[in-house]
Amino acid sequence: MKKLFIVLLAAFVFAVVNPTNSEAKVMYDGAEVVKGQTGKMTFKKDIKVYRKNSDGTFESLVVKRNNFFKTYDIEKYDGKTFYQMGQYRVQATDLVVFKEVPIKIRSSFYNNPTYIVINRDGIYNMGYYGKYFQDGGIGGISFLDTNNGQLLKFSESYGGEGLWYDKYPGTDLKIAETISRESNVRFELTKDAGGKSTPLNEAKPLTMYAKGSIVISLDTEINGYLYVRNGLEGNEEQFIWLPVDLLKPVGDK
Repeated sequence: MKKLFIVLLAAFVFAVVNPTNSEAKVMYDGAEVVKGQTGKMTFKKDIKVYRKNSDGTFESLVVKRNNFFKTYDIEKYDGKTFYQMGQYRVQATDLVVFKEVPIKIRSSFYNNPTYIVINRDGIYNMGYYGKYFQDGGIGGISFLDTNNGQLLKFSESYGGEGLWYDKYPGTDLKIAETISRESNVRFELTKDAGGKSTPLNEAKPLTMYAKGSIVISLDTEINGYLYVRNGLEGNEEQFIWLPVDLLKPVGDK
């Protein structure tokens, strides 16, 4: 029994010291990085952060200075920046110290990443809010290290020549998985939903579609949205994004 215990103990120690590849952690700046994380932040003094409940009330949480917190989604509009810290939303101020996880590390969690511009201030010539792109074109995607983080460059073709345009800061980009879907499949909406021009939860709908509307899939799903066209005869054809979890496949009618 004692010999068996020693063998099991040795196996346990080996497993802890030598984790399998599937359990390997992604590390940056001395801390583990997880999928969807944009960076980490700390505060220069103890402050309260807030979250809004579904009933309209607010809850507060006191965060201690110099403690690090993972940040996820980022919003930028009206010259302001907001970080999502779990369920709590924090506005960037002089009391907030944010450190970005490089885009290249963030994208390593995805098999086929799509990069979506989330800056609502419209500071780019071509990088408007909701614009999305993937690796491709003449030069594809490359990463540029700077003193303030990492930039992403994307090359497209114009008249047969490659052109670099708009270097995107990591905090202006949301990264999401791109999933290839079967095209020309008919779906029915299970509840009212807004069709959007970009696969972002925060984007405003272009058109409202009623429960029971029929749409036809194209070939792409991004960030939980399926790219579709409306499928009813007599309607003006539209190409939009609808939430996947509100779509039910139906047979031919």
